[in-house]
Amino acid sequence: MQRRTLGKTGLEVGILGLGGANHQRAGQQELTRIIDRAEEVGANCLDLYWNCEELVSKALKGRRSKFVLTSKIEISQGILSKLPEGKRDVTGQIEESLRKLSTDYIDVCQLHYVVDDASLDDLCVPEGTLSKMLKAQQDGKVRFLGITSHHPTVLARAIKTGYFATLMVPFNVVRRQFGQDPSLGLFEAAQRLGVGIIIMKPIAYGRMYRNIPRALQFIWAHPVTVAIPGATSLAQWDLDIKAALQFGAMTEEERGRCRDEAWLLQSDYCTGCRYCLPCPSKMNLPELVRMERYMEVFGLTEWLSEERVGKLFVNMEQCEECGICEERCPRDLPIRERLQNGMKYLAHLS
Repeated sequence: MQRRTLGKTGLEVGILGLGGANHQRAGQQELTRIIDRAEEVGANCLDLYWNCEELVSKALKGRRSKFVLTSKIEISQGILSKLPEGKRDVTGQIEESLRKLSTDYIDVCQLHYVVDDASLDDLCVPEGTLSKMLKAQQDGKVRFLGITSHHPTVLARAIKTGYFATLMVPFNVVRRQFGQDPSLGLFEAAQRLGVGIIIMKPIAYGRMYRNIPRALQFIWAHPVTVAIPGATSLAQWDLDIKAALQFGAMTEEERGRCRDEAWLLQSDYCTGCRYCLPCPSKMNLPELVRMERYMEVFGLTEWLSEERVGKLFVNMEQCEECGICEERCPRDLPIRERLQNGMKYLAHLS
């Protein structure tokens, strides 16, 4: 498996890592089998959550040093309320993680799910959460600090502080089109600052059930370090591994091509030239047509919501079937047909 350096940590990790959100669903026996396979192929980056650390510890018995463990400091009140009393502050969370993992150190301890600039400011005050994480790092309990967020703008600001060696952000083929796109600026800034890039939700909570290799290889074609899909079975994990091994066997030219939409969608696709506009019904035709292709090719349907997509769409039934968009389209795309197909995905957004 191709390996990359996790920013200024200097740690070498496989481009495929194992997400931690589904470990409890997998169960102890299957998780051990998954981690056995991870060791075999060099997928050595393991993402952790507070509620799965004991499962991981049992699976790692006798081979802790072969893996890079990335834990999290929970700051959400909803999560903190589930933690044992006395173990909700930073020091308590780190000590509890060390105990559960049966280890003396955590490779990367991440400030988890920072939602906005105000939250980042609160965490960075003197004697606050960040200062306690830095103390744990000085004491050797944590090797490096990281930060996770769904918002590239927050992460871009955070990594400029110099405290964080890694960042974790969602990125996949659909999210980039219909949400904040970390490939537009954040990846470049992280590279410049020596910050490792961990990609969460690479297959959109597992909903991107078609063409998984293509979806993952699109991500690895960007300047990221590791993508961490989850797996509840060895069969699922082997699909991810196959994608990583295929990508590693490609030439540099082939890897670069993985970022092209023509390669991604394997069919006629909208280039976003916007020649079809303006639409008499005031519909955002380029975004609608591209969305329909992403849904068809990658199978990601119920992911669509106003929260994730934003107010891009209007009622699809407003289409007057005038056909002027197809007359203007330089690629002769069947726009009206694709709009009709897209209705089944967007009905609940109208």
